[in-house]
Amino acid sequence: MSSVVAVFGLGKYQKSGILELKKRNFFIIGFDEKNSPYSKKSVDKFFNVSFNNIKKIQKICKENKVKYLFAFSTDAPLNLISKLNENLKLQGYKKKDVNLISDKIKLRKFFKKKMKISQPKFNYFQNFDKISKKKFDKFKKPIVCKPNVGSGSKGVFFANNYSNFLELFKENKSFYKNKKILIENFIHGTEYAIEGWIYNNKFILGCLSKKKRSNLPYLLDISLIINYKNSNIISQVNKFFHKFIKKTNMNNLPIHFEFLIRNNRIVPIDFAIRGAGFSVYSKILSKIMQQSTNNILVNLIMNLDIEFNKPNDRIFFLRFLFSNKDGIFKGITNLKKLKKLSSFRELQVYKKKDSKVSALKNGQDRIGHFILENSSKNIYKDVLKSNNLIKTKIQYE
Repeated sequence: MSSVVAVFGLGKYQKSGILELKKRNFFIIGFDEKNSPYSKKSVDKFFNVSFNNIKKIQKICKENKVKYLFAFSTDAPLNLISKLNENLKLQGYKKKDVNLISDKIKLRKFFKKKMKISQPKFNYFQNFDKISKKKFDKFKKPIVCKPNVGSGSKGVFFANNYSNFLELFKENKSFYKNKKILIENFIHGTEYAIEGWIYNNKFILGCLSKKKRSNLPYLLDISLIINYKNSNIISQVNKFFHKFIKKTNMNNLPIHFEFLIRNNRIVPIDFAIRGAGFSVYSKILSKIMQQSTNNILVNLIMNLDIEFNKPNDRIFFLRFLFSNKDGIFKGITNLKKLKKLSSFRELQVYKKKDSKVSALKNGQDRIGHFILENSSKNIYKDVLKSNNLIKTKIQYE
């Protein structure tokens, strides 16, 4: 009889991970908070249940003798998974690791006290009423405001003064329900991201990405150069993780880490123990590593031996499509010319023509994306061409 596993989150970017489990002949139970998620038909048994309902989910897992719990390229269910692992005595994500990484305030304190590394000046508040103008004015402007728990840049915004802060907080209030408020100084500079793994108490590099972000007040990724080459930055990353692993004893985890470089030192921005979304982990990183990264993740959770390939030199360019204002989506310019570029690999459009779109405030507001792939010598020419070709057509309201 096949072993039973559970997968939490059945969206589009989780399907390849589910298919990896199918290759191993697992019986797959899928959980999702949506009634008809994208990958619902890919699992053997489906439950539509809130991830807050741990009692019901634990009962289902126990009755079905679930052996392993998985989440692919999403950190939304990791708190739940870590609690279930502890309660059901399963291996995989540990509660102490998830508690540290998922809470931005705890993580900031850890970096400051345990690792003694450079980071923005920060403070946190239990609720909005505690943030007086006097306290706000102690920060150098602009500031970044974030809910202490969350992903996808939901509720994250930048403010230059107190009245600006009040206006933007009101606009984002729903993302702060039952959450603490983290305020920190904004640090200017180029942001980078690392994809990799902690395995056998060592950091394994997947790739480095160089990011371009949108303008204030909502600073989101608008494009990435993936597998960007910079030996000095990678050396700093290796030093950072050597110290991090020593201080936390974390092991057998995927890593997505966003940071700046200031004075030749890493300044952490965001940290997650998951693979990156938008097929970056499952598809692009697999091409760079020349092996299935979903297979790596499954082996990590199952505590199996892994032989990592050396990353190759292929460069990828991922650009997101979006609108600067609220309006009606009317299409995208020059798609035929884009597809004729030698580097072109993928185009996805998330919104239907004539549907309403919002100005870019969080990841859900994106309209689509395209991906280019080539050698470092050739890809930058096509990046310039694509940036000139591709525009979203919006009828503003």
